[in-house]
Amino acid sequence: MINNDNIAQKVTFPRPAEGGRTTGAANFVSTVFSPPLVVFYAVILCSYSIDHSSKFLWTSFFVLLFVLAPTAYIFYLMGQGKVTDFHMSVREERIRPLSIVFIYSVFSLLIYGFVGGPGALVTFGYSCLALTGLWILVSLYWKISGHCAAMGALGAMVFAHPHETLVFVIPVLALLVAWSRVRLGCHSPAQTLVGLVLGVAVFWLFLS
Repeated sequence: MINNDNIAQKVTFPRPAEGGRTTGAANFVSTVFSPPLVVFYAVILCSYSIDHSSKFLWTSFFVLLFVLAPTAYIFYLMGQGKVTDFHMSVREERIRPLSIVFIYSVFSLLIYGFVGGPGALVTFGYSCLALTGLWILVSLYWKISGHCAAMGALGAMVFAHPHETLVFVIPVLALLVAWSRVRLGCHSPAQTLVGLVLGVAVFWLFLS
């Protein structure tokens, strides 16, 4: 098992598929269900519950503030060589970027709510803040899977407000994501499990 806390080799996003089709599939799953993209999927899902004449504009504004801007920041850090890869595989590298994103998101969400952003997206934003804050605290001492935390949060959303067949699809996808993180040597099974539990617990508390 690779210990990415001590990883020496620089990697890029997405990681090159090494080790055959299984590793290639794991890379694909990890990319498609990376935390920023899962947040994007969740925002789209959340937007369906918004009864607002300008919900497309509010949703787009939310995506710009809380998905695209943080993602651009991580790419910037990669370009500066300050993080190993897009997934911030080295635990110690996560603390500062996540803290900056957290502080930025607090002020952005306050402004978003103040100017009249839909309540459903504001609540979703606070849920993300709570999960990110816990992720930062845990990351000070231990590495958990942000991928699995995001999937757990998405699962909690789906189960709190059932979306037909998604209640059957999301658990399978969550397990697939957990498998991909373990297969790539990024996390232990325990780290993926804790990530899933944390994501489910935080979002269930806010959304149920």
